[in-house]
Amino acid sequence: MRALLAWVLVALSTVASAEPRLLVNGREVAGNTSSLIAGTSYAPGPALAQALGADLVGDSGRDVVTLQAGGRVLQLGLVDPGAQPPAAAVWLDGRPLAGGPAVRHEGEVFLPVKVVAEALGASVTYLAPEDTVLVVQPRARLTAMQLREAGGERLELTLSAPVRYSTFFNEPVGTLHIYLERTDIETRVPPVEGVGLTAASATAKAGAVEVRVQVRPGGAYHVYAVPDGRGFKLNVSFDARADGPVAAKLLVILDPGHGGSDPGIVSGGLGSEASLALAFAERLAIALEARGMRVLLTRRSDAPVSVPERSRIGATADLFVSLHAADLDLGDFRAYYLGDAGNVASLETAVRENAAAAARDAGAQAGTDALRRELLLGLVPDLDVGRRVAEGLAGRLFAIGGYRAETLASAPLQVLGGAAGRGVLFEFSPADLASDGLADRFAEAVDQLVRGGVIGKAP
Repeated sequence: MRALLAWVLVALSTVASAEPRLLVNGREVAGNTSSLIAGTSYAPGPALAQALGADLVGDSGRDVVTLQAGGRVLQLGLVDPGAQPPAAAVWLDGRPLAGGPAVRHEGEVFLPVKVVAEALGASVTYLAPEDTVLVVQPRARLTAMQLREAGGERLELTLSAPVRYSTFFNEPVGTLHIYLERTDIETRVPPVEGVGLTAASATAKAGAVEVRVQVRPGGAYHVYAVPDGRGFKLNVSFDARADGPVAAKLLVILDPGHGGSDPGIVSGGLGSEASLALAFAERLAIALEARGMRVLLTRRSDAPVSVPERSRIGATADLFVSLHAADLDLGDFRAYYLGDAGNVASLETAVRENAAAAARDAGAQAGTDALRRELLLGLVPDLDVGRRVAEGLAGRLFAIGGYRAETLASAPLQVLGGAAGRGVLFEFSPADLASDGLADRFAEAVDQLVRGGVIGKAP
């Protein structure tokens, strides 16, 4: 009898301490626990991300983890067990969401199941009789496959929900394979033909969809995702590059703003303006080099670079682009080119940016005033070029990716003084700078202006 009673007590203890099962899309994810934060299911980050079709990225320099899926960027603050969570711990595309942080536990990152799953479009249900947390993502549907020509040729795949995708290029036959997991074809998607691609077709295969794109011989392509409602658009852009002699001569200098003791603005889980601008500039450099241009950066680390030094470096550029973050909605940007302030707002922007050149505000104002005198006296060359470059880039960014210019104005920005009319300053939202699509679209916009003769010194 005593042995039986002991067995019953052990069994009851085991039941009481058992953790709920976690099923994601019908598959069990091991390691689910509610012991880290009472009443909240947490699952091992890599396993949960894999099950949800997301990519998990840890930032060793900050207590933040990032998940990317369907062009979306989900950030969570990372804390130790028992630590007081920050007031804002979750951001989707730079916007705060309600929910708890990620937790560092026994050397592994654990993610809050409900917060992460719902942010990525899944439903979460707790089944009490089975003690099971059930996560279900809607299967994606490929609803359209179209060839877009505005802003450069690209193949656009429209999907109803975020899914994991992978690509493989079969070089001997020039075929790009795009594999879309957990995806169905809603209706018959007709094949398409173009210039950068000779043919593209979609086929359903064992619960997934494979898209085959025949790339023209010697052609180049770039794949990127952008959010679209609850789903996303997967784009394959094709390079109609500038001919070798033009592109090879072109020098683009990218200027990631701030750095060192000047972090710029700090945006929740996305980090500082200085780090965002540098990471974006590095991606943009790769995209521009792929289009045959030479690219230099004014800084490649967090070391500070003075505004006069940035301006001096820019003097040799065919195009000088200073990159910054600002408090903007996703998809909005501001563009400035060198000139006297067109309005009070652009003058205030110039004084603020020029302040990095001086230790005191009075010095910054003096620098701004000196540059304005040169502008008004007509001592700065190529000013009309700057206006045409800024307007051209703004128009093509809208055509290629739907980005909207909140501001397009002249301003006496010292950092643009060296490049004169060949320099522009762009401000994007932190979420856009952190996204994986903006760099390629910005590079494509530059490439189109090169081919159109707007950018580039006369031979």
